[in-house]
Amino acid sequence: MPRNGARDDSDSTDSGFKPSRRSYLKAAGAAAVSVPLLAGEGAAATERHGISFDNVVDMGGTGDASSAIESAAESNTLLKFPSGDYELSGQTNVSGKSNFGIVGEGDVTFTVPDDYNGKALNINGGDGVLLENITIDQSNATPDVQVAPDDNLQVHGLKMLGEGISSSTGQSKGDSDAALQAFSPMVRSSGGSGTVQDIVLHNEGRMGAYGRVGVWIGEENKGTITLRNCNVEGFSGNGVYASRTPGEVHVEGGLYKNNDLSQVRIGSNGSYVDGVTAVTDVSESRSDNAGEMLNGSGIRIESDRGGSGAAIRNCDVSIGSEANADTGIKVFPNYSGDFTIENTRVEIDCEGYGIRASSPDGGSGSGTLKGVSVTGDATSLVGILIEGRDGTTIEDCCVQTEGGRKGIFLNNCSGSRIANTTISAGGKGLQLSGSDVEQSNISQGGSCPAPSLSSSSYKGSSVSSVEDDSDSEDESSDDSDEESSEDSEEESSDDSDSSESSDDSSSDESSDDSEEESSDDSDEESSDDSSSDDSSSDSEEESSDDSEEESSDDSDSDDSSGNDDGSGSDNELSGDIDESDMPEPEDSANLVITDTSTEGGRIPYEFTTSGDLEKSQTGGATQDDNDDLSGNTATGGVQSYRDAYEYEGELVALEVEDYATIKLDDDAGTITVMGEDESGTEYSLEVTGTLEHIDDSTDPISDDGSSVSGGVGTFRDEYSYTGKLVQASIEDSVSITTDPETLDE
Repeated sequence: MPRNGARDDSDSTDSGFKPSRRSYLKAAGAAAVSVPLLAGEGAAATERHGISFDNVVDMGGTGDASSAIESAAESNTLLKFPSGDYELSGQTNVSGKSNFGIVGEGDVTFTVPDDYNGKALNINGGDGVLLENITIDQSNATPDVQVAPDDNLQVHGLKMLGEGISSSTGQSKGDSDAALQAFSPMVRSSGGSGTVQDIVLHNEGRMGAYGRVGVWIGEENKGTITLRNCNVEGFSGNGVYASRTPGEVHVEGGLYKNNDLSQVRIGSNGSYVDGVTAVTDVSESRSDNAGEMLNGSGIRIESDRGGSGAAIRNCDVSIGSEANADTGIKVFPNYSGDFTIENTRVEIDCEGYGIRASSPDGGSGSGTLKGVSVTGDATSLVGILIEGRDGTTIEDCCVQTEGGRKGIFLNNCSGSRIANTTISAGGKGLQLSGSDVEQSNISQGGSCPAPSLSSSSYKGSSVSSVEDDSDSEDESSDDSDEESSEDSEEESSDDSDSSESSDDSSSDESSDDSEEESSDDSDEESSDDSSSDDSSSDSEEESSDDSEEESSDDSDSDDSSGNDDGSGSDNELSGDIDESDMPEPEDSANLVITDTSTEGGRIPYEFTTSGDLEKSQTGGATQDDNDDLSGNTATGGVQSYRDAYEYEGELVALEVEDYATIKLDDDAGTITVMGEDESGTEYSLEVTGTLEHIDDSTDPISDDGSSVSGGVGTFRDEYSYTGKLVQASIEDSVSITTDPETLDE
């Protein structure tokens, strides 16, 4: 499928290189943030990142760095580590120190004991804490760095590199010794703030293990934390897990890649993701079991406390074809407030949703999508699915889908609006169910902009519309910011998301996708806020329902469409359809497909016959470029009117998709009705011979065995049949007949 958007397929680290513990860290040194030389020992009034230090202590030549740090830690003091390797022998605690900092000058690496699963640095309390330009070697260990002042948090250039696997930690949900998160920043005062910038966290952990979170921001954070231009990859329990905090979280720029469950996850009031690149590409993962990823989704909005006002802006989300992922962007039922997605591109090549917002639990939050593009090679489900969110707006957007994939589906979204939007869908373009939607300037055809995955720095927020590529380039600014590329990957499996990264902290359960956060347990003198995501079922129903309407049909044909009677093409007619008002088909047309929907939208179909096949204009049936004949197979769509065909031989296969799908397989002698709506969809079937149930469905078959009127929910009803199909219909959707005379009845 044609798309624009440059890709950067390179990886920042050679995946074939197998470095030693020390050389691995040096290899990634290019991503380090250089630090200017500091003033000499004992220098006064040094200031870094807005924090003033009266004293600078040279920590060179220290043996046990843990003891040295604890001994030297004082308020108004900056501990300077010259280039070299230093050992943290265990948990290193600093508590209640204001204007305190640790900075590396040059290439500074801290090692921890093998199989260590605890806090390597545990800094708590005080006002003004700095951690800058140090590397934590997590080879054969799962250390955590916690920096949690009351206010003025500053972390810059922190790197955690290495496998991030410890034989001493459990690897499955519920293990008491589950691996800790890698980094736990927090601001303990509600009016406080903090900045985390240019950090690199690379993990090679086991996917599907509910194990290790990259950045965990939990219940103990009360202030506002900004993550800017960071790179987080390869964690099995979310890249950034920040949906369990009462404080705001701002994720600005950066690359988040190949993390299980999600790349970035927010949900508290006022939180946002801006200029981020989120990627799941199994082929570039460092994990030895990347294919077992549970759910490598992109960005998630969810909250254990309702939440409102979360926003995703200027982002690029790319989910590869081999990923197990349910969505590119997902808004959970437990997020009951308003949300916004602006100037963002989503490409999903696996069989998941591009964007899905589920019905809110106990709330009435609406959604706003502006300047959004959804593309990808997925061929099922729908590009954008919004459920139960009245007042939703979709504006200046572009959706391009392949195969039978639908474009946009609004389900139970009253008072909504779709405007200035392009839909180029393989299946039905726009479908509405229980939704009162104002529609304007909806076009069909063309291609949409794909994500731009090239590296850039965060430049601030911008919003612009997304236009059809055939007319314009992607206007969206690529504020997309990704610090280093690299690669761990994410692949999501079922909607199931569960991540658990516990330390001994408290746990906080999220509603619906029940995610649990282990809030905090103070280690030594500090309270610690570690994560234990017990999310049981992040699992969201696959497609919830489905009625989808496609706006602007899939065709751009003109009024005449080549029909002798001037009746127009499928997309010219709209409104309620009454078959009695249509011209009566002639008997020579032995297959007629009629759109009976009151909501409009193109209904795709495909069928194959055993003999010659040709299109008929009987009764004003349309004959336009939307429908294709190839040998004995017809592929097309009908919108607010009908298509008619004449053929020789038998009807070998038939599939028509709308609120439900009817599929006939003459070789197998079966007719299957597949539903998508939990509330149920009615259908009817009739054959010249007999029908029999071949599953557990119990819809009553007529006394003579030739017909059935039934209903199907989100599963399927399956029948064996003899003879030939006479008619089939789906309630308020489509009717199919091989006996045109039945239309008169």
